[in-house]
Amino acid sequence: MTEAPAGELRPTPLHEVHQALGGRMVPFAGYEMPVQYGSIIEEHRTVRSAVGLFDLSHMGEVEVRGDEAVAFLRYTLVSDPGALVTGQAQYSMLCDIDGGIIDDLIVYRLEDHRFWVVCNASNRVAVVEQMASLLDRGDFDAEVEDRSHRTALIAPQGPNAAALVGDLTDVDLDAIANYRAAQGTVAGVDCLVARTGYTGEDGFELFCDAGRARELWEALSAAGEGHGLRPCGLGARDTLRLEAGMPLYGNELGRDTNPYEVNLGRVVKLEKGEFIGRAALQAIGQAGPERKLIGLQMIDNAIPRAGYEVRSDGAGVGRVTSGTLSPTLGAKIAMALVPASMAGVGNVFEVVVRDRPQRAEQVKLPLPAPARLSRGAQVPRRIVPPMSHPDDLAYSREHEWVRMEGSHATIGITSFAADELGDIVFVELPEVGAVLTQFGTFGVVESVKAVSDLFAPVSGEVIEVNEALRDAPELMNSDPFGSGWIAKVEVSDSSELDALMDAAAYADQTA
Repeated sequence: MTEAPAGELRPTPLHEVHQALGGRMVPFAGYEMPVQYGSIIEEHRTVRSAVGLFDLSHMGEVEVRGDEAVAFLRYTLVSDPGALVTGQAQYSMLCDIDGGIIDDLIVYRLEDHRFWVVCNASNRVAVVEQMASLLDRGDFDAEVEDRSHRTALIAPQGPNAAALVGDLTDVDLDAIANYRAAQGTVAGVDCLVARTGYTGEDGFELFCDAGRARELWEALSAAGEGHGLRPCGLGARDTLRLEAGMPLYGNELGRDTNPYEVNLGRVVKLEKGEFIGRAALQAIGQAGPERKLIGLQMIDNAIPRAGYEVRSDGAGVGRVTSGTLSPTLGAKIAMALVPASMAGVGNVFEVVVRDRPQRAEQVKLPLPAPARLSRGAQVPRRIVPPMSHPDDLAYSREHEWVRMEGSHATIGITSFAADELGDIVFVELPEVGAVLTQFGTFGVVESVKAVSDLFAPVSGEVIEVNEALRDAPELMNSDPFGSGWIAKVEVSDSSELDALMDAAAYADQTA
């Protein structure tokens, strides 16, 4: 297999499609992937109410075949692939000898002696190398073939996914239950049609030859117009899986975690016999894990993020593994690893957000079932016209603007900054009476994908803040130069305006 040169991002077979759709491309697991096409929140809601279309061609696909393929996979994985019937799939893990998780994956049984293993893109090499090293011992009559770069994976997800795929396929979708798969055609393209996904919704994952990915995507997109389809990026996929309480490798899962800590002990089949990591996992299962993955819902008005410290009675006890503002629940949610002895639904913890402890209550995982939008409802696309930079404002290099009225300055962030941040979900406003220093930080703005400091474009005393932003921070996206203003300041030194840019210079900076 040809690998991309070190440091070079690999495109998926749909790269040109994403560019034509205006997708915001980001590095992810060695690939250049779309994180969003428009609003992450709207993409998220589309999957909950209609159907979203994802390009997951970065995922790894490994075929395992041979007379002893079953025995090999039983030894390699913690689950029991031998229990699968043809056309059935199971969630599994590849663990190290100490029980640490090398990767989580899905195994499909295609034939008696042929399996399809789907792994995370970031761990594909580790998975293939682990399997190859085990085969090299000569104990199993089996073959492992990495077919990742020849395979595309397109995933329509949402309550309308079955109707959409049903319009295009010769496969009896009613006969494909959850975690089942069948070979067939979709829009004339040969596919493995799997009823699996990572969103908490009904949906399909369609595996096809990479050379026909564009043909399949365009057919689904055209047919999807009548089903409310919208292309969706990695940003929505992450918020969707978090709402559904699904773990992510690198956040909840890793070499330093084991299945029992993350509530996945049910996947481990000790009774099947010897396998890699069995002794360590058996000991953990008998003694109980030291840590436990829990769900959190914030009591205080703050958004938890991965890596934030979790405290109990003021003492650090763990860390947030994933967190966001749930677009469906309307609540600020997270998953966190804490000592197992402290875990219990209803227990109160503190999450340290920007050096301030904020209260959170433990809730049951999966997180509370989303109060979904009406099935099949059309989600309106947020249309914000392209914004020029008003000529009556001054601009900072950090993307704040100033409008002067006498000695008073109204300040906010530019449309460029708002677009770069994406859907803004929280603003930390300064206190009235606070004294700002030019180019010093005075608050925080948080979107579904990033946290950014606010920098004062002028010095002075805050005389008013935009209280509307506490309940409607999205005003900074929809009307950044108007109702999305942040604060008004009594300017202490008007000569500081000379250090700012006019509209033409700022346009040049952001071009």
